[in-house]
Amino acid sequence: MKILKDGKILILLISLVVSILLITFKGVSPGIDLSGGSVIVLKSEKPMNDEELTLTIDILGKRLNANGLSDVRIYPRGNDEIIVEIPKSADLERIEKILSKQGVFVAKIDNITAYTGKDVKSVEPPQQIPQGNDWAYGVPFELTLEGAKNFAKVAEGKAYHRVELYMDGKLISNPTLAEGLADGKPHPKQVITVGPYPPSKEEEDEAMAIYAALKSGSLPVKVNIEYVSSISPTLGKEFVKGALIAGLLAFIAVGVVVGIRYKKPKIILPILFTCASEILLILGFASLINWKIDLASIAGIIAAVGTGVDDQIVITDEALGGEKRLKKSIRRAFFIIFAAAGTTIAAMVPLFVMGVGMLKGFAITTIAGVLIGVFITRPAFARIIGYII
Repeated sequence: MKILKDGKILILLISLVVSILLITFKGVSPGIDLSGGSVIVLKSEKPMNDEELTLTIDILGKRLNANGLSDVRIYPRGNDEIIVEIPKSADLERIEKILSKQGVFVAKIDNITAYTGKDVKSVEPPQQIPQGNDWAYGVPFELTLEGAKNFAKVAEGKAYHRVELYMDGKLISNPTLAEGLADGKPHPKQVITVGPYPPSKEEEDEAMAIYAALKSGSLPVKVNIEYVSSISPTLGKEFVKGALIAGLLAFIAVGVVVGIRYKKPKIILPILFTCASEILLILGFASLINWKIDLASIAGIIAAVGTGVDDQIVITDEALGGEKRLKKSIRRAFFIIFAAAGTTIAAMVPLFVMGVGMLKGFAITTIAGVLIGVFITRPAFARIIGYII
């Protein structure tokens, strides 16, 4: 068929195939409001500048990654709040403990600083550690050469004195200095014990929080947990069900309105096909960039498809009203479409750039939908209408 050899229609069909493959094999990740999870709101003790905000988000991300959590979203809200979204599978109690630590680490002997967190070269995950004739549970770490030398200087001749280890000003361990560590020689290998082995759940969480803080470094500003809200997987499924029903009803409503307006299946079906294509292309794009689809993103998809229907009606009316000068009519329609797309994108860009919470999801799906429509689906639809008329 001649219509299938048209370049713009081929681009649409190829894009659809790619999107379907991406959705099928890579999948589309749902946000926590659809899959279930928790939102933790962190409040800083003072407003942060851009550098502090970026560094804090980076450090928090490293801490969560150190605990095997890569499927998280961390983003700022204003200059004194940070939002952390974690999946339903995460240990919420442990995550709260990890996020609430600033991570300022200091070791003292007789109230003299022996080393700090800046002297820590590497950290090992919490593990079973020999302690005399028994076993303990703790976090092994290694000091830099400079840190080990300073420790040797402070510890020399102070065997059996207490080594007080502080995290954020709180004493977390105070082991007795072994005689072999008080000989004035550098001993880079150190350990923080949190309790006997096997550890309790609280001791495991504390050890993981210490490990994450030492591995990532201290936050530039102290943050506290302002509040935590959780969405159960059951509620998330209800949201998905509601979104699918709303989408289906919207699709049917569009079909009814367009059917009343044009009364010709050869015009109605291409409009509905283009609407469905735009949804698939947006979902394929989301899969490609690993963007999580949440309720705000779904709203953006609906908004983009809604503008798409408007544009298709403009194209159709122009084509029907100017059959003798079809190309000129369609060019006039695309002038209107590009102007509308420009204003929509201009309105969405600030929301995307500023990253204001869930509104970023709304902005990115709306922008993606508008661009996909302008460069892929609208040109293809115009060609289809041209062949029909």
